[in-house]
Amino acid sequence: MATVLGPAIYSTTTQEGIDINNVFYLDTKSYPEYPAPPFITGELAWGTDGSSWVYCTASITISAGNVVLISAVPGSWSVALAGGATVATAPTGQLLGVVGGSLGSLAISQPTGTQTGSYFWVQRAGNCPNVTVAASTTQLAQLYTTSLSTNAGKVQSTAGGSGTTYQVNGLVISQSTGSTAGPNTGILNYPAAGTSA
Repeated sequence: MATVLGPAIYSTTTQEGIDINNVFYLDTKSYPEYPAPPFITGELAWGTDGSSWVYCTASITISAGNVVLISAVPGSWSVALAGGATVATAPTGQLLGVVGGSLGSLAISQPTGTQTGSYFWVQRAGNCPNVTVAASTTQLAQLYTTSLSTNAGKVQSTAGGSGTTYQVNGLVISQSTGSTAGPNTGILNYPAAGTSA
């Protein structure tokens, strides 16, 4: 049975120009956009359905619903896909979020040509319309990253073993069983990376 998504999430922040569905590509050939994106990375926005968002940047392709790990470098707000490799040391305490926009269907393309980066809103709290999960992921269970490079950005409810995966704290799926096809609704409570598991 397919998951029925609720109404689209949108920003209720009174600041002008916030569109959680907009991806901005900084391009050295564009004027007047260059040399800066429309918001400073790290800017916060709040929205419907208890949602909270942070403005981030990346230079990679990110699929809709992917879980991302936010850089620990102060002021950076650059993201990478969570998991996807074995971890000798878990990034304990680093911030996590979900990419997907108002309906969970927003994907981020890798910058090309003269583009130097992509800028977009990452969800950090509230009801989430889509989280990329493994097929056997269960409702309200502790989540973990995956260690397979082909599954970066995907979470699962089974630990991979010490040194292979890490906990994803503050994020659960809210439907009975996850599906690789998605969408998989979730609940975010300012997720952060936990210890190796």
